Amino acid sequence: MLDLLSYDFFQNALIIGVTLALSAALLSPFLVLNQQAMIADGLAHVSFAGLALGILLLNQPLWIAIPFVIVVSLLIKYLAANNHMNGDAAIGLVAAVSFAIGLIIIKRGEGFNVSIESMLVGNIFTVTMTDVILSSITALLILVFILFSYRKLFLMTYDFNYAKFSKINVNLLGYLLSALTAFFIVVGVRMIGTLLISAFVIFPSIIASQFSKSFKMTLFAGIAISLLITMTGIFLAHPLQIPVGSTIVVIDAVVLLLSIVFKNIRRRA
Repeated sequence: MLDLLSYDFFQNALIIGVTLALSAALLSPFLVLNQQAMIADGLAHVSFAGLALGILLLNQPLWIAIPFVIVVSLLIKYLAANNHMNGDAAIGLVAAVSFAIGLIIIKRGEGFNVSIESMLVGNIFTVTMTDVILSSITALLILVFILFSYRKLFLMTYDFNYAKFSKINVNLLGYLLSALTAFFIVVGVRMIGTLLISAFVIFPSIIASQFSKSFKMTLFAGIAISLLITMTGIFLAHPLQIPVGSTIVVIDAVVLLLSIVFKNIRRRA
């Protein structure tokens, strides 16, 4: 199995897997613990339309999809923040419309030569150097943002009203977090797939919170768990000839189940 490391495509897959896992784990507690986890799922559906449009217009669909999804993420944030509608409703509404538009583009677009299955499931072993660079840039941007805004984001997550009272610019930080989440989702969808990328954001904090006693511990444990499970999934998926994203999500689910069982056993002991 270690012989796979000598192949360029596998090395690229590992780099992207690590950068995506890091990005997802960094975003995870600030979205999941703030009850915004579904924004990742909603933006994944939005990215489906953005990528479909980009494939028809350019050889590099990400140049269309990235700004498209970022703008939509800001729209969702605006609708929810200004009480135009419930946050979950805004996510569901925009996601459904975007996914429908994507299906129409694929059905009616002439010369559309990408299968729907590849867009829904993704394939990390067919990535290009552009994908590697973009995933690395995504991880770097998110890391810098979290490092410089950690305390403010922490306050927003646990006590939004106190954060506002402390004169933290919660609107600006909220929009930046949404934009970076959108950036991550678009880049991740190409490799992991529309249907599975949101799980990358949700699982790290959910698993880590089963045994973590603080927010910081949840963050660091989530990063370690995300990296370990992602690399394990990549190494298992290729020889078994199964989708990488699906493999990682199944491993996540098994680890979560085991952590819940272990937590219950420890409580009763």
